[in-house]
Amino acid sequence: MNIKKISLWVIILVIIGGILGFSTWNQWNANQKTTIERMRPIRPIAELNHGRRIVDIAFTPTNQDIIASVSDYDIKLWNRNNTDSPTNTLSDDEEMLVSVEFLHNGKFLLCKGLHGKMILCDTYSWERITLPEEEEKVQWDAAISPSVENLATVHSQYLVLWNMQDINKINVTTKITEIHHTKYHNSMQCADFSPNGKRLAIGFENGDIRIWDIEQEQFIKTLSVSHDSHQHLDDIVFTPDGHWILALEESNLALWNIKQNQRHILLKDTRLGFLRDVKLSPDGRYIGIRTFGNSSEYIIWSLPEAQIYHQENEGFITDFAFSPDGKILAISNPGEVTLLSIEDLSPISILKGGDLLGGAHEIAFSQDGSMLAGGGNGGVVRLWDVSKYNEK
Repeated sequence: MNIKKISLWVIILVIIGGILGFSTWNQWNANQKTTIERMRPIRPIAELNHGRRIVDIAFTPTNQDIIASVSDYDIKLWNRNNTDSPTNTLSDDEEMLVSVEFLHNGKFLLCKGLHGKMILCDTYSWERITLPEEEEKVQWDAAISPSVENLATVHSQYLVLWNMQDINKINVTTKITEIHHTKYHNSMQCADFSPNGKRLAIGFENGDIRIWDIEQEQFIKTLSVSHDSHQHLDDIVFTPDGHWILALEESNLALWNIKQNQRHILLKDTRLGFLRDVKLSPDGRYIGIRTFGNSSEYIIWSLPEAQIYHQENEGFITDFAFSPDGKILAISNPGEVTLLSIEDLSPISILKGGDLLGGAHEIAFSQDGSMLAGGGNGGVVRLWDVSKYNEK
């Protein structure tokens, strides 16, 4: 009899707790919407007309006034003080372009194509850089060192490290081959430099990741998946502290603890075609992804717990970005960009353009956090001044 009474009380308490929890969440959600509705939108300080759908945006690391925007077939370099026309344009009609990034000092720009094409450009002369003819073959990936001017190009059976310090004398420093893996037709797929530039992670087709020490010129560690996992590896990226590697596998999103050689599955049995915008906060505290399919949502994991910190699936989310100090999360939809405090996910500000498509499909913070750029289907890059939210 006593056991039945205790069980009944437990059920009642669980029901009451559930009702209170739902009520609290519902009230918090309503307060968030009310706060957003009361905000006065911030208008852009500049608009740059690229002319075609924008697929990626990047600020130069040394000059926050200079922005690169990429459409399907061209790259344009802009100075926000001259909104009439781009300072330079580079076109390529052989392959659709999908991303753009700068070497750490802003001297070089790397743009990747949909099927492995790499466009390397000198940002001062705006001339394309051609690697030696014997290496102008199909490239699966390319990676830029954050600390020294090294470039890694990934081919099926080997990887090449290039010294980029002298634009007039680009040369091969190391050519990496791996007999044990290649003899089983397990090709190299992708690569990423560690944050200090001293190591290079190389991803293989079967899901294994091997870490190359650049100074010792040898492999020093292997992160191996089980042989029956059949995971095709698409991309890898170091976290900013260098302790973790995020791996985009054929049907999983995995996180490797390098020191402990442990693999955590963040998303299982998903389709990578529906994963977009995998991003890391610069302070290394968060991992975020955006999914695209029947619904649009973003998910943020916290580190080192590797647990979901926040998940949102309301509305049509087109992109998100972490501020350089890791304190602000920007979320975009076709109509606006919302700035949130990453600590409590409370809204800070609303950024709008001059029309119904005032938001963006691609957004990015400048390296000092003073500006946010956004662009999308409308072909216009908008710049917002967000410096007051990043004051130290």
